[in-house]
Amino acid sequence: MPTIFWPDDVRQAGFCYGWVNPAICVSGTLQVGTLEDAQEKLRQLSHVPQWEQLVKLCGSEPIILGTCEFSQTNGSRLPVLQLSMSEPVDNIFVYYYRHSPSTLRFYALETLGLDTANRADVASGSEYLKLSQHDFTEPRKRQVKSGLDDTVINQFNSALVPDGLLQNTRLHTRQNPLGFAWLTFLRLVNRRFSSPVSSISRLLACLCSVPIFPFRTSPRLKDISATIQQIDVRAEQGEFFVTEAVTVHRRSSTHISVHSARYTNFFNTVWLMLNDITIGLAFGSFLCENHLVLSRFLNRTVEDIFIIWVQRALVWLDSWPAGLKLNTELSRFYSHTFIGLVTAWGGLLLRFASCSPALIYIIGIVSCGGVTLAISVFIDLLAVLTAHIYICYAVSGAVYQRMLKTAGSLWNLFRGKRYNVLRNRTDSWEYDIDQLIFGTILFTLLAFLFPTVLAYYALFAMMRFGILILQACMETLLALLNHFPLFALMLRIKDPWRLPGGIYFSAINTPGLSHPQLVIKNQPVPFSTIFFQYIQLLSRLATHYNPLRLLRCIFSGQYLAAISRYSIRYNKIPEEHISII
Repeated sequence: MPTIFWPDDVRQAGFCYGWVNPAICVSGTLQVGTLEDAQEKLRQLSHVPQWEQLVKLCGSEPIILGTCEFSQTNGSRLPVLQLSMSEPVDNIFVYYYRHSPSTLRFYALETLGLDTANRADVASGSEYLKLSQHDFTEPRKRQVKSGLDDTVINQFNSALVPDGLLQNTRLHTRQNPLGFAWLTFLRLVNRRFSSPVSSISRLLACLCSVPIFPFRTSPRLKDISATIQQIDVRAEQGEFFVTEAVTVHRRSSTHISVHSARYTNFFNTVWLMLNDITIGLAFGSFLCENHLVLSRFLNRTVEDIFIIWVQRALVWLDSWPAGLKLNTELSRFYSHTFIGLVTAWGGLLLRFASCSPALIYIIGIVSCGGVTLAISVFIDLLAVLTAHIYICYAVSGAVYQRMLKTAGSLWNLFRGKRYNVLRNRTDSWEYDIDQLIFGTILFTLLAFLFPTVLAYYALFAMMRFGILILQACMETLLALLNHFPLFALMLRIKDPWRLPGGIYFSAINTPGLSHPQLVIKNQPVPFSTIFFQYIQLLSRLATHYNPLRLLRCIFSGQYLAAISRYSIRYNKIPEEHISII
């Protein structure tokens, strides 16, 4: 028995039309008197521009399939078909839902990919798509005639378009009222402000990429400042808004899955920016209204934790803590040097303590551009307030790492080994007696000095570790506010048809029928696909700030560095647009 895909909402008798390849798919019915009238109605649509797009998507033109009537079977209306291409036989009906393309509800065999920004097949030209068709390593799908493939899915998604054209409406291009109003408003704003917004975005992007020193390998401003990095993100979002506003409003011939992904990404970015600015206004108002109280709290906290506590810790280490007798002369040198550095930095901060109310007030004003800007300023402020700890950590870490390398060299010396630089390996070697004596002297010095070096290095390494953990929390919050899929999550909960993740067959029991009816339904996209950006960002943050990795770096003397801010960014602009900036 042949399988016929029938629209669930069609309950009128008449001439049914649709497609026969690769499967029999009914699009709708026509209430006309004769077969010639039905064929003439479809023939009148051949000059409509949207008809060519429909034919390209569905593989062929809709044709008159035959006649249909509805029989009343114990209260259930079942279609009775008389197909023009076959004899009257019993058919297996599989029902599907017709959706207007304007609602962005559609079927899809595979999970909708929301990452359209960096996909080459979505970019203009689709060169990657053409090349990928010649990839012999990719497994080919077996072509099954009369099967459920992408062409049939496109027929499901386009089934309501001929009906709209026959009714002389623009059902296929009209958006839903709320979405259409939003897009119209954004298009008007974009038309008036697109040129200045694009120019300002490109100017800010260029300024953020200015190198600090006139060297080729010099770091750029956005590489060392979280605030500059966030301004660069704002410039990228502005360029993305200008680029995508017109594209989303003018759907043209873009496939509905690509258009839906672009639509979702566009409004997700708009929502994030609006929420960011809204929270920033509230947070900025709080800072401006309480800048005096907050400045006193900030000054007291910085003095107690970053200055006085560090000085007390250094004095405690110089007093043989817990019965650990350190080298007196070296400990005294370490203690006096670092205490002097901390005191000098504390005096410098004390000079600017009177400016802290104005600083907090300025941060409150900056927060009007978004709470992410305020968080970025706090990250930079933390780096400035702990600069003396960073210097002490760098100095003590350099000495500690040098001693570890010296200990490794002495270990090779006593084993009769030597590192071969040319072959990049360790070879056997016979040392002279004077070399062994000199190595013994160095080992004695190292054994007496290493506990002192280790104690001071451990102190500042743990301080650096704590600062990195605090910075990681703020960077995680920053990544959450910049990339949280708020709009996509709302669509997943409110209207799962907008984010399809496949299809499945549902058996529905109908009164009066001995067998259940099969209905093709949409499988919502999994949450892992919605949070793909944030999962990637959290994975990078968790990998870099893994406590075990950081502790291994501490014991081996490796530098504890913050994560590269570019690795926790997700670019929404395709590469060809980035190259323009």
